[in-house]
Amino acid sequence: MWLDANQFNMVEKAALDSDLIHDVPRQVLLRGLPSGFRAALRTDPSPLVQLALDLTKLNEVERLAGGMVPIVQYLQNAAEQLALRSIPEAELFKRLANEISNRTRGAAVADLPAPSTLPEVTRHEVIVGRDDMVDFGFLSRALAAGGAVARILVPKFDGGSQVRLASGEPWLARGTAWIIAPRLVITNHHVINARSAGEPDASDADITRQAKQSMVEFDFDRTDAAKITVAIDSLVHASKALDYAILRLANDPGRAGIALNPEPLKMTATSYQAVNIIQHPRGEAKRIAFRNNLVTAADDQLIRYFTDTDLGSSGSPVCDDNWRVVALHRGAKYAKGVSYQGKETAYVNFGSQIQAILADVKAENAALHQEMTGV
Repeated sequence: MWLDANQFNMVEKAALDSDLIHDVPRQVLLRGLPSGFRAALRTDPSPLVQLALDLTKLNEVERLAGGMVPIVQYLQNAAEQLALRSIPEAELFKRLANEISNRTRGAAVADLPAPSTLPEVTRHEVIVGRDDMVDFGFLSRALAAGGAVARILVPKFDGGSQVRLASGEPWLARGTAWIIAPRLVITNHHVINARSAGEPDASDADITRQAKQSMVEFDFDRTDAAKITVAIDSLVHASKALDYAILRLANDPGRAGIALNPEPLKMTATSYQAVNIIQHPRGEAKRIAFRNNLVTAADDQLIRYFTDTDLGSSGSPVCDDNWRVVALHRGAKYAKGVSYQGKETAYVNFGSQIQAILADVKAENAALHQEMTGV
């Protein structure tokens, strides 16, 4: 069950208070779910009973064969429709969708600060009046960086046995990975861990096997793209604290890695720093986020930013406008009551500073650090 009894009741009450079940057609709330799945749902002429039936069934399904979590899709659809109508209950649906998203697809994101404790969020800031133009070379640099970004598919093993869905298809965590050095890719530790929030971490044996049997898919730039699939040779090094995992590819995909920013990203009271993210949101075709994308804060280990991401974006490179990596994206928390660039609410995203990751690798595995940096 994704929603507990209290959350379930909150959703039902919000749907009634907002007139969601009367104003929004059921097919709109179910939009994006596979047609066969929608057809199998029970129907009832009473809108209230129909709501309860749909929520109960969606709440019971862990995920579908393609990795979609039905209750997340439903909550996101509801939030979008209520937001279009400027109805405040949209926030509840958004928050619950985000909370569940952080528990799915192996995205058990740990130890991210609560947005309500962050000073740059609680100021309810509004940022206006800046020139956001970039030089024309921004586009070519983005394309070059994008070639190094791939979708990663991680099978789940428990006690040495592969976990499968009710359909018999393998349970897969879907994330993003990218080339950091020849034949080396990096993603999040929680992606390779392939566990939902609340589950114990994978054993050393299981996580090693999960990493080795993962696949990365380059050039998944659109739904009908001809992907280049490369197997993983081994898990080379990982850190749960900084949430990264470095994997060695079985074969050279024949493309360069993304340049790294040589210094940690720093923020001052007058800083205006944008970051751009190439990612595979929801495990789907590659997308790029480079609007409404300012950094809000940075320390020695983490940076925080408003750049758009989604589940499946875990492990993405967070890049400056020169398309050098400044951080490894790791998760997001829903921020309530924020006014940011015209948005009344926002997601605060978090990434590990790439220089903090390199320092950690150097301290734990000097040979790997030299392979990655040449130093």
